[in-house]
Amino acid sequence: MIKKILLKNFLAHAETEIELGPGMTVLTGPNNSGKSSIVEALRCIATNPLPKHFIRHGAKKARVELEMDDGVRVAWIRKKATAWYEVLRPGEEEWEVYAKFGRNTPEDILNILRLNQVPLEGGKSLDVHIGNQRNPIFLLDQPSSVAAQFFASSSEASHLLAMQTELKNRVRAAKREKSFQQQKLDEIRAELDELQTLPDVNLELETARELKGQMDVLDNEIPALEKYLQRKGELENYKTSLGAREKELSELKEVPELFPSTPLERVVSGMERLRRHGQNLKARSESLNGLQAPPELFTVQHLEASLARQNQLTFAEEKNKARRKVLEPLESPPQLEDVTALSSTIRNVTRNSSVRDNILRRAAVLAPLNDPPELHDFSGLMQMMNNLSSLRTAHADAQYRLIELEKSEADLNRKIELRLAEIGNCPLCGGDLDAKKLIGEGLHES
Repeated sequence: MIKKILLKNFLAHAETEIELGPGMTVLTGPNNSGKSSIVEALRCIATNPLPKHFIRHGAKKARVELEMDDGVRVAWIRKKATAWYEVLRPGEEEWEVYAKFGRNTPEDILNILRLNQVPLEGGKSLDVHIGNQRNPIFLLDQPSSVAAQFFASSSEASHLLAMQTELKNRVRAAKREKSFQQQKLDEIRAELDELQTLPDVNLELETARELKGQMDVLDNEIPALEKYLQRKGELENYKTSLGAREKELSELKEVPELFPSTPLERVVSGMERLRRHGQNLKARSESLNGLQAPPELFTVQHLEASLARQNQLTFAEEKNKARRKVLEPLESPPQLEDVTALSSTIRNVTRNSSVRDNILRRAAVLAPLNDPPELHDFSGLMQMMNNLSSLRTAHADAQYRLIELEKSEADLNRKIELRLAEIGNCPLCGGDLDAKKLIGEGLHES
C-alpha cells in the first residue's frame, strides 16, 4: 500500500510531497493545478512509458518516488533519452539501481508496487488500478469480449463485486450531495437577492468620489484665494494710507525745514535692535519653558576661586620677588593720601552727565513727531475669513461622509468575500467565485 508520493520536476510539480491517509484520499483543487499529473506519475512508475514531456521546463530530469507501508521506497527517474529505477529497502543506506531492463518494468519493482495490469488475449492488458480522467471504472466502457477475457483471467471476482457495491454507494452519495448542493444554491440565491442594493451603494460611492475630486480642486484653489485676499487687503490699506497722506499733504503750503534725521535713525535702529533682542529672549524663554529644572550641581565655585587665588598668589609672589630684587636699592616711597571717595564722586558725576545728555537728545528728537494714526476697519476682511472657515467646515464634513461611505463599501465587500469563501466553487459551472470579479460585473451592468 502506498504511504507517500514525492514528485520532483515532474510536469507542473517542482517539488511536491503528498502523504496518503488511511482509507480513501481525495485530491481537490482548481483546473490546471496538477491533480492529473499525480495520476500520470503513478502510471509512469508502474508502466515506464515511452519518453514524453514529463520533465518540468528548465530541469534536466524528473523523479517520481513512492514510499510503501512496509518502509520500502521506490523511485522512477526519467531523463530525456533514458529511464531507470532506484529502490531503498529498510535498514539499507544506498539505493539499489535498476538501469538495464528493456521496455517492461522489472519484476522486482512490480512485486513492490503491486500495480500489475491484468493480461488479456492478443497481447493486450487491462489496468484495474489507475483510471484515466473522465473515463468510467474499467470494463464499464469496454466491449463484452474484454469483460469476458478479464473474468476468465482473473480470480478477483469478489473484488469486482465490491467495486460494483462501491459504485452504487458513490452514486447514492452523489445524489445526496446533489440535493445538498441544490439546497445551498437556494440559500445563495436568497442571499444574492439581499445584495440587490449594491449598485445603489456603488452609485453613492461614485458620487462621493466626484465630490472628493471637487473638494481636492477647492483645496488647491483656497490657498491662492487666501493669498489674493490678503494681498488685496494690504493694497486697500496702503491705498487708504496714501489717500490720508495725500489729504494731509494737500493742506500744507510750504515744506517745513526738516530736522536732522541721524539721531532719529539711531533711535529707530536701537529700538529695532531692542525689539529683535526681546523677540529672541521671548523665543528662548518659550523654548526653555518645557525643560525640566537642571539637577543640582556640586558647589565648585569655592574650589575654582581657591585655584584662581592660588594661581594669582603664585604669580604675584614671583612678580613681587622680581620687584623686590629691583627695588631693594631704592628708598621707601612717601605716604599717599586716600582718594577712594574722590574717585567715587567723579564716577557718579560722569555717569549722571551722560544720562542727562541722552535724555535731552531723545527729547529733542521726539518733539516734532505727530500722534500715531488711527487703525483701519478690518470688518470686511473678518467676514471673508469667516466665509473661509465655513468652507473648511463643509470640506471636513464632506471628507467625513466620504470616509464613512468607503468604510461601508469595505464592510460590504468583506461580507461578500467571506460568504463566497464559504460557498467555494460555483454550484452551476464549478468555477471559482471571485468577489472582485463579481463586484466588477455588477458595477458594469449597473
